[in-house]
Parts: sequence; structure tokens; C-alpha cells
Amino acid sequence: MNSVLSKIIELVQNQDFYKAEQELNAIYKANENSYDVNKLLGIALIAQKKYNRALKCFEKCYEIKKDDYEVILNISYLFLKSQFYQQSIEFSKKAIEIDPEKPHAYQNLATCFFFLNRLNDAEENILKSISIRGGLRNTNFYSVVDLRRLYADILLAQQKSQEFCDYVLELLELTFDINLLTKLHRENPELIQKKHLKLVELAIKNSVHYESFIDRNSELSSAYFFLAEYNSKDNPSLSEDYYVKANKYISDMQRESLFVRQKFCFNIYNFFKDFDTTDIENEISPNKGQGLIFILGMPRSGTSLTESVLSTSNKVITGGEKVFFTLQLSEVIKKLLEGDQNLDVDFFISLGDRYLDHIKIHRGENKYFVDKLPENYLFYKFIKLSLPGAKFIHCFRNPWDNAISLFKQNYAVNIFYASSFFGIANELANYEYLIQFWKNTDDTKSILDVEYEKLVQNEMETAKEIWDHCTLEGNYNPEKRKSHFAYTASMQQVTKDIYSSSLQKKDFSRFKDGFMEDLKTQREYWKKKINHL
Repeated sequence: MNSVLSKIIELVQNQDFYKAEQELNAIYKANENSYDVNKLLGIALIAQKKYNRALKCFEKCYEIKKDDYEVILNISYLFLKSQFYQQSIEFSKKAIEIDPEKPHAYQNLATCFFFLNRLNDAEENILKSISIRGGLRNTNFYSVVDLRRLYADILLAQQKSQEFCDYVLELLELTFDINLLTKLHRENPELIQKKHLKLVELAIKNSVHYESFIDRNSELSSAYFFLAEYNSKDNPSLSEDYYVKANKYISDMQRESLFVRQKFCFNIYNFFKDFDTTDIENEISPNKGQGLIFILGMPRSGTSLTESVLSTSNKVITGGEKVFFTLQLSEVIKKLLEGDQNLDVDFFISLGDRYLDHIKIHRGENKYFVDKLPENYLFYKFIKLSLPGAKFIHCFRNPWDNAISLFKQNYAVNIFYASSFFGIANELANYEYLIQFWKNTDDTKSILDVEYEKLVQNEMETAKEIWDHCTLEGNYNPEKRKSHFAYTASMQQVTKDIYSSSLQKKDFSRFKDGFMEDLKTQREYWKKKINHL
């Protein structure tokens, strides 16, 4: 056993995590209660972003030994990645009790507090982490990418524009960070100097030295996205070329097949078209989930803008994009197809209870809570059945405008389809048919359609419709909307005045005909598929 573990430790040290996982899986059944096996497997899994299983391994380690700083810190991190902030805070504090002179747990705490909008607590803990690392000018700080970016986001969320700009300018003197340079450009374009552009050019040139294909392409795509934004006003043609280049590098990293996604959507449709919900609807109180507001739709369809409209009420707390249902249901849907999952009343009761518990720390005593993960359109029926008192807002916009907005956003591989107009057309068709299916099968008035174009052109009237749908009291104040901080890619956009320049875009005209043809083809495919069922 010792010789086997020694070999696996060597694999982990050499960062061959896939091979380490395979070796550990081979011996796991016979050693499932082994502290060392679970810890090594947890490390291998977390490195591959297999967070759910990694958490189980580290929790087993914690049951055996309560004072391993590394184990406790990893549990804190894994709860954070799943947005279980209360649990993450609890384990971060345990780690600090064991060793208060290490910076990592303070960073986890700062991240939790940031997403809970407890910005003073976030700042206190981020500064503690920075201090332990030796301060802003110490390499122990500025070499930690997540930490330096988090501090920047905290300053932005606190609306400390000058402090943010000073901090980023100082940091750029020490180390290049394309993410922060992009945010600086959005906050104050006039601060971008020739030396910063030379740094971008140098980053592109030096990218050939990256050993990792993913790291190389990530750096290149981010650099070209910046250049695209920088040139968008003065040289739109060059800007478009840069956007195409940036997305090409993301496409090359794309691992998830568009057709896998399409099949996933079909599977959801196939299940619910024959699913009898009568017992569930009779058993679960229609008031359960009252005060919850889910904003659905395609990304870049006005979801963040709609969230900011809701945020102007002092009875509303905005929770950002909660990944709860994505994490809880993706595996469930797979098991449904295998006949290995029974969705009975107890399943939906438990699902609703767990979500309410999940958001408790974020919601507090507030009457209304907003969850604006656009992808929740996939799981509408699951949410509606488990939380029947919830309200839903469906955001949509002109498909071509939506496509352009997606294409111009650096999502890396998180929204994989956004790196090509074909991918966007595919996803739009998936979304359109699922949304329509939900509307056709739901006889309630729980879904409000909000057209982006209407919201932009007639903000006050559309805002009133949103407020009325969600039964909010008082009057909408557009000035208060501008103070809202969105914890998404739109965070530096929704605080601005609303302009109609985002409508009827003429950019990328050379791609429009092909996109519209692809969208038509995908729509017809869905129609044919449904008619055959």
C-alpha cells in the first residue's frame, strides 16, 4: 500500500491529476475509509474541477481528523465554488483558528462576503490576506491572480472608482493583468496609455512560451478581447477582426459539444411532456417560495438590467447568479434517462427545502430574493414544482442583437457556445423551444415576458410591469438603479444610463445572413424532432 501511495503522490506532485485519479479509483473500494487515499483523491479531483466528489473525499478526511488545515481549507473552497456561503464561512473560520497567520482562509472569507454584498467584511478580510502576504508590492500578493482581481472587484462594488483606478495602475507597474486592464478601460478609458498597449502586444508575443495549450489560448483570447474593446469606437472594422480572433482561440479550447447540449435540452423536453404533475401540485403548498423571483433567458438578453430594476426596492435582495439548480439537477436529468431516478413528491419537497436553505444566509429577513442565472430556463419546471409561489421573469431580445452581444463578451469556456455564431444560433433554438414549451404546459401567470428593446426604449413603463408582476410596493426610481452592482460580466454596464445604441446592431454584418440561416435550420430541426415524438 505504501509503495502504491508513493507512486500516486509523485503523480500529484508532477500535476498528472488524471492519472492519479485513475490509480486512486482502482484502490478506493478497498480503502474508502483511508485518510491518505481520500485526501490524495480529493486533491486530484479538485484540480480537475470535479468539485462534488472532491468535497465528499475531504469531508471524509475531516470526519477522521479535525485539525488538518489543508483539508479544512479545501472544504471551505469547495463550498464556496458551489455557493454554499454559510458553510464556506464556517470552515474558513475553522482554518483561521488552526493557523491565523496563513492568508488563504481570509481570501475565502472575503470572497463569500463579497457575493453576500457584505462589502465592509469583504474588504477587511481581503486586506488581512494581502497584509499576511506582505502588502500590495510584495510578490506574494501580486502573483496571486484571484486575490488581486477580487480586491479590484470589491473596490468597484463599493463604488470607489478613484481607489480602483489607482490600485490597478499601481499593480500594472508590477505585473501585467489583462483582466484588470480591461476593467480599467471600462471604468476610465482615458487612463489607458501606450505603455499598456505595449504590454498587451508583449503578452501576445510571449504566449508562445506557455506550456499549457489552455493557458496560452486563454491569454491570447483575453488580449484580443481587450484590443477589440479598445478599438471599438475609433476603428470598428479592426475591432471586429479582434473579436473574431479572440473567439477563435476560445473555440479551439471548447470541450463541450453543441449537440450534447441540444440532446440535454431534448431530454428535459421528453421527460416533462409526459410527466404527470398533479400529485406534486396538490401536495406542495402554492405559497412555498413566495417572494422568490427568478430571471430567465439567454445571457445578454437584459437579465442584469432587469435585476437592477428590481434592486431599487428596499424589500428586494439580489442574489446574483445562483448555480444551485444547475449543480443539483444536471446529474438527476442524466439518471432520468437511465431509469435510475424517481421524481416523486418527496423529491420536489426536498429540492425546494434545500434551495430555501441554500439562500437563507443571502436572503436574510428580506421579503424578496432575486436569482438571475439565465440558464435556469432549462430547469423552469423543476423550480416551479418545488417552489410554486415563485415568480419568473423571462428576458428576451432581437436574436441578432443578442448574438452580437454574446460574441463580444469574453466568457472563456464558461458559456461555450458564445464563441461562434453557429453555436449561438444552436443555443437560441434550444432556448426558444424550451421556453415556449414551459409556457404551453403552465396555465399560471407566473412568467412575465420582458422585451429588452421595450425596457431600453420605455424604461418607466416596463419597470412598472416588472414591479406589478412581482407585487413590489412603492415607485420605481431609475436613479437608484445606477447604484446597483451586478456580480456578472455586466457589472460595469448596468450602472450606466440606458441607451438605445444597443438596439438593431449593424456590427458583424458579414456574419448575419449565415447566422439567421443557421438559426432557421436549428428551429426547423427542433420542430421536426418534436412533431416526431
